Amino acid sequence: MEAVAPAWLTREYLEAALRQHYADDHVKVKSVDFKPALKKGENYGAILTKIDLVYILGNGTEMEEHLMAKTALEDEDLDTKERKAPYDIYNRELEIYERVLPQLEKLAGEPLCPKVWHSDRQHGSLLMEDLTYQGYKMAPRLQRLDGDHVRLVLKKLAKMQAASAVFESDCRDEKNSLKRYDRGFFNRYTESFSAYFLGCLKSCASYLKTEPGFEKHAQLLEDLVPYYMGLGLRCFQPEAEHINVLTHGDAWTNNMMFKYEAGVPTDVLLIDFQYAFWGSPTLDIHHLVNTSAVERVRSDLQVEMRCVYHEVFVRELRRLGFKGQRLPSRKQFHLESEQKRFYAVHCGLLLQPVLLNTDDADADFAALLSDQPRGMNMKRRLYLHAGIQDSVRQLVVQFEREGLLDPQQFEGFYAK
Repeated sequence: MEAVAPAWLTREYLEAALRQHYADDHVKVKSVDFKPALKKGENYGAILTKIDLVYILGNGTEMEEHLMAKTALEDEDLDTKERKAPYDIYNRELEIYERVLPQLEKLAGEPLCPKVWHSDRQHGSLLMEDLTYQGYKMAPRLQRLDGDHVRLVLKKLAKMQAASAVFESDCRDEKNSLKRYDRGFFNRYTESFSAYFLGCLKSCASYLKTEPGFEKHAQLLEDLVPYYMGLGLRCFQPEAEHINVLTHGDAWTNNMMFKYEAGVPTDVLLIDFQYAFWGSPTLDIHHLVNTSAVERVRSDLQVEMRCVYHEVFVRELRRLGFKGQRLPSRKQFHLESEQKRFYAVHCGLLLQPVLLNTDDADADFAALLSDQPRGMNMKRRLYLHAGIQDSVRQLVVQFEREGLLDPQQFEGFYAK
């Protein structure tokens, strides 16, 4: 099933948007074609629609444009809307695209994201260039990303985030401070995603109970339930002694598009900044590697991937004349990453099954946020996929050995 564009996204709407974009009241749309960009289950936070346009400017020039409309989900029930409301994802993303990313691109000296043509706060929507016509495409989410793809993404993230640290260190206006973006998946204002997170945690534990030799790990996950939201919040707290950045917040395969030459990825642009927040850059690394990397990268190359990020991050901070904290050594960066590593548990055991889901029955945000039978059944079915089961079994063993399933794991870090 494909997500359907909202009824208000019409020829007339696009004509008005183009007139505003060009400051030309005489723009006329000659033809328009709408096509769904993603199927149900491939994106949970919005509807993406491909738009092929032919239009005529006021001076008579005929233009052809290929756009991508990102629009809010409008058919959600009241409970789902209320649970999502504290995150303010639509306004946050519009503001980041409009005001923040253009500044970061200037500092980084290269494109970081698609060009925005029009933003609309009334509908929580964006009109952006369709990157497929610039030679970019999504990597197959079910195949996951190999080392070349992951390195490329980490280098892009490092450039964006070094620029954000410099922007913030030079900011003298509280209204423009990036620190105001403090509503990531875990935040101090709300636990309204707890049904999603704890439902997946319990479903993961239920699956492990059926696997001989994993009863101990299942019990550890069940024991973690009362502490889970607090442990996640600890990860999302910025650390004063570290260099904090504007994270992407949802760095997985479908939120990036790659350009290739002879089959080798040569560039990547980032999309979907609904959950961007101010915090540790290591969280994006944990997110990317533990939701979207192939097993060899995740199991054998995590330290190498941190080094890839660290090298570019520090180089960019030096280039841009960062005047904040002392630049982290490689060892310090590894320690910071380990301090935030509980987030790898969240990404590997809870987010990965959602993002690699192939069962589109009930695959929507309402089911994820629900603790009612439909929602719990949807989350239970996430762990019936053989590939997810293999990954979960490997991960819980590793996480248990690292002490990441211990409810008291942060005690030493935060002792007064």
